[in-house]
Amino acid sequence: MTDSSAISILNLHPPIAPLPEGWNVLATAKDHEQHRLAKRLCRFGDFRWTAYRGLLAGRVEDHEAFFAQLMRCEDAEPGFLDPVARILPITHTFAFRPETLLTQLQDTIRPWAGQIDGHPFHVRCERRGHAGMLHSQAVERTLHERLREWLTAQGHHPVITFRDPEFVIAVELIDTACGIAMLSKSLWTRFPFVRIP
Repeated sequence: MTDSSAISILNLHPPIAPLPEGWNVLATAKDHEQHRLAKRLCRFGDFRWTAYRGLLAGRVEDHEAFFAQLMRCEDAEPGFLDPVARILPITHTFAFRPETLLTQLQDTIRPWAGQIDGHPFHVRCERRGHAGMLHSQAVERTLHERLREWLTAQGHHPVITFRDPEFVIAVELIDTACGIAMLSKSLWTRFPFVRIP
């Protein structure tokens, strides 16, 4: 993306646009750093403001290549990543209503039980919107229960832990849009800006 196109995105008034089609990245800025973060990320993909302060949603071609580019930029220009609070890859997205969310989430994450296998894990849900209708801890608790059932049925002994997991299932709710990813310890070890909320 050219500098001029990046500037046009940054100058949207109001600076909010629909989520990019096929969005697969969420980036959160440190306090008062959202403009600097947007300017940096727009070099690498289609990033747009959400309605939530400091939160950008974007579309990149390849998560690994994008993250490697960010690391190279930090090496070449120390402080390049200073505006970043965290960046999450998103692998699955869908639109939802509060009454359908849990069913949709369970259908999405069930295939991941085989990948979790006997490794320690947990689910983390961050909600934006639907105050009083959806509760992050209730979503996490339900998904923990389902995953425990599926893993036990496969002969595993599931360990749900927040201390030192091998996998984290991140559920990101933005009004009526849901993005999900299963993050591995190797991913956040290689790319320290991939942080669990």
